[in-house]
Amino acid sequence: MFLERVEIVGFRGINRLSLMLEHNNVLIGENAWGKSSLLDALTLILSPEPSLYSFTRHDFWFPPGDINGRERHLHIILTFRESAPGHYQGRRYRPLNAVWVKSDDGYQRIFYRLEGGLTEEGSVITLRSFLNEQGQELGLENIDELAHRLTLLNPVLRLRDARFMRRIHDNGIPSQPEVEATARQLDFMARELVAHPQNLTDSQLRQGLSAMVQLLEHYFSEQSSVQARQRLMRRRSHDEQRSWRYLDLINRMIDRPGTRSYRIILLGLFSTLLQAKGSAALDRDARPLLLVEDPETRLHPIMLSVAWNLLNLLPLQKVTTTNSGELLSLTPVEQVCRLVRDGGKVVAWRLGPSGMNAEDSRRIAFHIRFNRPSSLFARCWLLVEGETEVWVMNELARQCGHHFDAEGIKVIEFAQSGLKPLVKFARRMGIEWHVLVDGDEAGKKYAATVRSLVNNDAAEEREHLTALPALDMEHFMYREGFADVYHRIAQIPENIHIKPRRVIVKAIHRASKPDLAIEVAMEAGKRGVESIPPLLRKMFSRVIWLARGRAD
Repeated sequence: MFLERVEIVGFRGINRLSLMLEHNNVLIGENAWGKSSLLDALTLILSPEPSLYSFTRHDFWFPPGDINGRERHLHIILTFRESAPGHYQGRRYRPLNAVWVKSDDGYQRIFYRLEGGLTEEGSVITLRSFLNEQGQELGLENIDELAHRLTLLNPVLRLRDARFMRRIHDNGIPSQPEVEATARQLDFMARELVAHPQNLTDSQLRQGLSAMVQLLEHYFSEQSSVQARQRLMRRRSHDEQRSWRYLDLINRMIDRPGTRSYRIILLGLFSTLLQAKGSAALDRDARPLLLVEDPETRLHPIMLSVAWNLLNLLPLQKVTTTNSGELLSLTPVEQVCRLVRDGGKVVAWRLGPSGMNAEDSRRIAFHIRFNRPSSLFARCWLLVEGETEVWVMNELARQCGHHFDAEGIKVIEFAQSGLKPLVKFARRMGIEWHVLVDGDEAGKKYAATVRSLVNNDAAEEREHLTALPALDMEHFMYREGFADVYHRIAQIPENIHIKPRRVIVKAIHRASKPDLAIEVAMEAGKRGVESIPPLLRKMFSRVIWLARGRAD
């Protein structure tokens, strides 16, 4: 069983959100766009603590800057689905027989709803119910008992940087006997992991496990705990880098085909470490939902890669939030979900497991995920044909007073990957886009591609396409008043009548196209904003408008 869908109305920073979840989910989004509120909802409702959560006054959403406009109703619906048809009949799920609902696709699901009401007197009411597929309440008497069983089977474990960790209990530090018992279990698991002949020695394996303990301390140690800090400092030795390398070897060993038993041992090790840190004991049938909040915090990229591989080997459903392009480069784009505030609601954009076709996926993986992962955070893409336009657009926009970085705009050249895959991907991920093309034959084909993607709608074409009335950027800027720059670099006097094409070719021969573009941009900076072609100034305004439409 896994959490398939989350629907939230009126909870903390989320007015409305509907989010489909897969086994691995990496959430990105700007500040105040609902990531933390989503994790808070899951953490509170599916806490492994003995008591069920009841809403408080602070859980009700209010418009930014208007606390007196606080809503008086909220609800959260969690949809759980069996992993495969028939799994709901397993022993661990029998206590939930009364709440399983069969769906048209052949799977059984559980629809669990929590409602909160804020009365005129200021008190808060919390109601729990289980629903059928039409959203109607099931007539049940033991709702709290069933809800408690559901949370025992699907508890949330939340990993975050120790600086932000707040323990639920004051007595979270384990006793000495518990520590000794944990040490014995770790030793046993280490021996189990090396039961099969491997290239790792016992010493190397133990150093790898030591790195795993460091990782868990990084996320779970309490900042105010002097003992925790002292333990961490003692491990900061010259052996630390070696430990991380050995943990990477363990990761690769566990990731081999046919190593399910190793993964089970790893899960047991993870559970043991969590409980040694003072977390609530988990039910033996529990399959936790792991929330990983900004795992890149204070980790070197190399260590982040090793830690991320370890977390992905855990056979658990995971929801991760990140602001790291480095981490996104390690994550298949099908697992990435963008949260975008759109009017009064938060919209979730993702490719999902079906993804794109194999060829497009390969192009996107190379062009975006590996080489430009930070572009996934952008609000709008300005797609241009080559490197020349990348240099010119960023600089000329800056001279016009537009700072693309601050506006969330990325200039991306598309010639290497193809235009259509990038536009299709941007649409699927909720990223606005605009295309600048040359006036040559290739540019005309690109323009035709854009028109087909917007169904030849004239208004849509104006929003998404700018075509240069010249063969390329060099000929365009030559005609727009910068002929003297090309003559100077080509070392051809302006009073010599010669075709522009020959001047441009000569200038490119003496200085590369990007260098030539930089010279033109620098000259425009000397002359002022009015020297920048009106066509480009109009395009900049349009792109800014597209980006801000997603920001507000």
